[in-house]
Amino acid sequence: MTSGITDRPRCRACMEADETPTTVLLRCTGVAEQRAPYLGSPTSLPEALGDLGGLLSFWSELGWLE
Repeated sequence: MTSGITDRPRCRACMEADETPTTVLLRCTGVAEQRAPYLGSPTSLPEALGDLGGLLSFWSELGWLE
């Protein structure tokens, strides 16, 4: 890594961490209000992935299913 350039973009919702599925599903404060109705407050990735319908609805709500 040089000049502060990384291969991972910052999370577009919170800009606090790398945008990874784990960040968005578990930690991102920028999508917490959208996440709660569909997934609640999951504490682990298996917990977040346990409700496929909720997961798909959450991603659809975000509009990030590009």
